[in-house]
Amino acid sequence: MGLVEEALGTPSVFKDESTLSLDYVPVSLPGRKGELLALTQLFRSLIERPGEGSQRVLIKGKVGTGKTVLAKRFGQDFERAAQARKINIRYAHVNCRIDGSFFNTLKNIIRDKFQQTFPERGFSSEEALQVLMSLLDEKDAHLLLVLDELEALINREGSAPLYSLSRIQEIRLPGSAQRLSLICIFRTPQCEDILRSLDSSTRGTLGHRIIDLDEYDSAELLEILNYRIKESFKENAILDETVTLITDIASQPNSGSARAAIELTYLSGKCADSMGSPVVLPMHVRMVQPRLSLAVKIGDLEALKRHEKLTLLAAARILACRPEEAYIGMGEVERMYAIVCEEFREESRRHTQVWKY
Repeated sequence: MGLVEEALGTPSVFKDESTLSLDYVPVSLPGRKGELLALTQLFRSLIERPGEGSQRVLIKGKVGTGKTVLAKRFGQDFERAAQARKINIRYAHVNCRIDGSFFNTLKNIIRDKFQQTFPERGFSSEEALQVLMSLLDEKDAHLLLVLDELEALINREGSAPLYSLSRIQEIRLPGSAQRLSLICIFRTPQCEDILRSLDSSTRGTLGHRIIDLDEYDSAELLEILNYRIKESFKENAILDETVTLITDIASQPNSGSARAAIELTYLSGKCADSMGSPVVLPMHVRMVQPRLSLAVKIGDLEALKRHEKLTLLAAARILACRPEEAYIGMGEVERMYAIVCEEFREESRRHTQVWKY
């Protein structure tokens, strides 16, 4: 049997690892149910009175706060709810960093939602926008357009694309149905600088409907992880201590990142598989953590004083011998620290000082 066949024959801790993908949109959004309801209230008039008005909402937050998954979950659910009521609402989600230019954005929407044969070139972005609106009229459809990472498009082309989208209704025939609503997603802290860079007319068109996503706290991250783990891992394939450790790492100050927590969970599971372990242990988390930006940097270690390093070495030695444990007691660290000090011919510090280390 070859190495590949042998590896494929070993059991995996995963039931469905695709549910840990950053592109996966879960049915439920722990920690963001309030924001999901807020979006529903803001856009419900599109279903109740289609064509009478449009909406523009801005979602902002740091990386890993759930901006994209919130917009995707809402867009998919809103489109389905509208169609169940015989209202033709099309939802389109565009990543402005990936799509590039404003023309490419419009071209991809037209091709994906209405006309696959729309040409690669030959139109200006303004002409493509007019084509899109004509198709919406022809199909008696309404478009809920999500512009993700919008700062990338603004940095590239300025205010013009956003101004065109938000003012398109003004240049249509009087009495024309309003068919285009926007959700604009910005990353913070860049968001404030980007908004200030827009001209006053464009800023005014965005309105004041803003959903500001705070970082997740540790309880919310734990709820998110437990939900994803039920979908992705086999039963009892990951220890509670492992999940707690991942949550603690991902909820460090200025983090609160669900993206980091999910990615760390996935990498830990892959590490367990590669080592032939039927269970994901805290040891696996510690082994893969350096691959993420949450890892301790060499510079952090170099800045430690000698006895701080000896204390860290003592803790590391204990944890290395206990792969199933996420944490160890202070008394154990002190005892190992004394042994390490003797090894390095250093006089060990007293309890209070070690506790400070």
